Amino acid sequence: MTNTQRILPIHRRDLTSGIIDQILGMIGDGQWAPGERLPSQRMLAEQMDVSMASLREALHSLKAMGILEMRHGIGTFVSKHTKDPYDKIIELSLSLGGMDVEMFFEARGIIETGLAYLAAQHATETQIEALFKILEDQLVVFDTQDNDYFHDLDLAFHQLIAEMANNKFLSQINDALFKNLDQLLRVMPLTKEGWRLHENVAEAIRSRSPDQAYEAMRRLIGASSANYLPYMKKSLKQQPEAIY
Repeated sequence: MTNTQRILPIHRRDLTSGIIDQILGMIGDGQWAPGERLPSQRMLAEQMDVSMASLREALHSLKAMGILEMRHGIGTFVSKHTKDPYDKIIELSLSLGGMDVEMFFEARGIIETGLAYLAAQHATETQIEALFKILEDQLVVFDTQDNDYFHDLDLAFHQLIAEMANNKFLSQINDALFKNLDQLLRVMPLTKEGWRLHENVAEAIRSRSPDQAYEAMRRLIGASSANYLPYMKKSLKQQPEAIY
């Protein structure tokens, strides 16, 4: 990294996503090359003006994505074996068939909030227990950084809410979303802030509060959109020929 490079402080509501976004941006800009060691965690935390806990969570998410390598007693390095961090986003865009991703999130905002609203009214006690069991399993898997299994559980969480709604017509519409949602979830970084947003949805359903379930799902999808779209915009700027 050049001596003139300045690491900007993070001032975001979702600190972990903000840290991930900045580190990905610096790697994408070539400020940290493959195999290069990052500054110490303490130095990074001070320069970004974030807590050590938030920084470590972001670094572990990037490690799980294959972007970083953490060598015990030595430091954190940019992986020599990863593809460009935005390649996954480009591949996803192509697999979506050129679909407008912002419209995709708009559709989720309409359909999944309605499903959460109905789930709070119609979910059985057995289904609610199963929903919280998924959250418990995710917490265990979170520490192991098993991305594929974690995202399998995440998709199961959303599918179960659709089943809880007990509305076949909405569920059929939602099936098309799930086909793309599965691909989307697998390129998103894992954060405990995201897990807590899912927990809020489950709590609202358990309390049988349709309005709270609607609002909790709206916040979850809004946060997912806010985290994902910056990556997509960067990938479009960096490699336009891959899209057009």
